[in-house]
Amino acid sequence: MRGGSSWVGVVWRGLGKKTSHSSYSSPPKYPSVLPDAWIPSTKHHRLQSSGIFPSGHTAAIIDGKSIARDIRFRIAGEIRRAKAATGKSPGLAVVLVGKRRDSKTCINIKLRACDEIGIATLIAELPENCTETELLDVVSGLNEDPSVHGIIVQLPLPQHLDEEKIMTVVSPEKDVDGFHPLNMGNLAMRGREPLFIPCASKGCIELLLRLGVEIVGKKSVVIGRSKIVGLPTSFLLQVISTFLLIQSIFVSGCVIYCWSAEAPRNGQHRTCIHQKPGTDNFSS
Repeated sequence: MRGGSSWVGVVWRGLGKKTSHSSYSSPPKYPSVLPDAWIPSTKHHRLQSSGIFPSGHTAAIIDGKSIARDIRFRIAGEIRRAKAATGKSPGLAVVLVGKRRDSKTCINIKLRACDEIGIATLIAELPENCTETELLDVVSGLNEDPSVHGIIVQLPLPQHLDEEKIMTVVSPEKDVDGFHPLNMGNLAMRGREPLFIPCASKGCIELLLRLGVEIVGKKSVVIGRSKIVGLPTSFLLQVISTFLLIQSIFVSGCVIYCWSAEAPRNGQHRTCIHQKPGTDNFSS
């Protein structure tokens, strides 16, 4: 590591020169004014019928890949214009602890997308046995790095590391995963706007709105309560004013709750969770 850093064992790849930071005790600076709320696109994409559920309801396949291509194309244009105006490209830093294959796969997908649209990337790789202090120092350094505009700490972390503590240290202004308590809290409270929204939940709502699905005033069911998908999705649906039921994946009879839900719906199409006969598996 260049610059006499105390981050022993950290491997940096990407954005270039890093500086040394030895403390994580200073809290991140909060912005005085939160930005405008995220407003998803309402461009419609076609639903493809894939069969008939019981009671005559039609299953539909949502072509998320084409929607993702549209979004990447739009963002690439925005980045080109911003770079032409400022001479700078947005920078994303990804912190990886250990060598989990699934984590590396997720990171590679993110890096390919960044490369496609013009976002500069940096990877900070730490050994699985790194200390919490070492990891916090890395995150603190990225908070202070002006070339880094977004930070992702790839989850899950090894068991000896406190995920909640780590995510709290990430600056909310760079918390692109939306897991910082400030961002999650603002998402949960009506009338407040988070700096970032968890991408999986944001993607769910984006898909529904692009398909022209009417959500407002409908009954919705969210299966699962994870902080990565379930809870933030429920917060978004509540902001959109739906009657919401959060259902545990371990509760029997959740298919009944899903069939009683009114949203999401598009014409005769109903997006729901269907239990395959004789199995515990669910498909949409």
